[in-house]
Amino acid sequence: MVVSTFTDMDTFPNNFPPGGDSGLTASQSEFQKMLIDERLRCEHHKANYQTLKAEHTRLQNEHVKLQNELKHLFNEKQTQQEKLQLLLEELRGELVEKTKDLEEMKLQILTPQKLELLRAQIQQELETPMRERFRNLDEEVEKYRAVYNKLRYEHTFLKSEFEHQKEEYARILDEGKIRYESEIARLEEDKEELRNQLLNVDLTKDSKRVEQLAREKVYLCQKLKGLEAEVAELKAEKENSEAQVENAQRIQVRQLAEMQATVRSLEAEKQSANLRAERLEKELQSSSEQNTFLINKLHKAEREINTLSSKVKELKHSNKLEITDIKLETARAKSELERERNKIQSELDGNM
Repeated sequence: MVVSTFTDMDTFPNNFPPGGDSGLTASQSEFQKMLIDERLRCEHHKANYQTLKAEHTRLQNEHVKLQNELKHLFNEKQTQQEKLQLLLEELRGELVEKTKDLEEMKLQILTPQKLELLRAQIQQELETPMRERFRNLDEEVEKYRAVYNKLRYEHTFLKSEFEHQKEEYARILDEGKIRYESEIARLEEDKEELRNQLLNVDLTKDSKRVEQLAREKVYLCQKLKGLEAEVAELKAEKENSEAQVENAQRIQVRQLAEMQATVRSLEAEKQSANLRAERLEKELQSSSEQNTFLINKLHKAEREINTLSSKVKELKHSNKLEITDIKLETARAKSELERERNKIQSELDGNM
């Protein structure tokens, strides 16, 4: 739209109607008034045009800015979605891993029923043989104790019998020695007496007496040899008896040592069995403590899984809320832009 403005009144054509100066003056005044009104309208339209143009430029800039912000928000939305997706995948991986760990722990954990069954099985496998072995060991100990007491009694009896026989043999030897010494002394006296008699009497007269004395001497020598043989036999019997007693003592001492070694061995086996039972009891207690630890760990893993699940749900809900907010903000920005564009278009159409 082009508006012409006239600043010089002489440029208008001189085609006024005839009628005198008054008619010309009225027409010029009317024309000047119309011209001034038209000029004012043109200035007003020009100012409106400049204002609308500036407003249009501002709205276009705001539109571009809003589009850039929308693109930026869309990029941020995609970035956040990617981050949330990565976080979701990571949490899902952790959830799967925790679930696997939970299943493995469930397989490893002994329930109270399984623990009681295992304890009963261990007791049945160990207690019955150990009781049987303890009973056999007690029976063997009692048997060896009875044999030991019997041998000890026999040893005491044989020792007392040996002492009694030793005293008896010593008494017999002393009596025999005294008797033999007295007999030898008497024989020596008889010998001296006979020698003196032989020296004092006539040999021819007492030849018979000499022969008799010789026979008595031979008899006495034989008797002396018999007594010496008897003494030697008694000594041999004494030595044999002492050897038998010593042999019996050695046998009894050896048997006692064997019995004591057997008893010590049985006591050691019993102690070893007790230690093994204590060790198995400690292992069972350790297994129970480990089972309790695994149960606590399982509960902790379940709590962590529940926490991760709730966190995943919260992230999903937060992501949905953010997406909804972005969509609402985008729709609101679009509606505002459409409204501003329609307003500008209507103003432009009205000015045209």
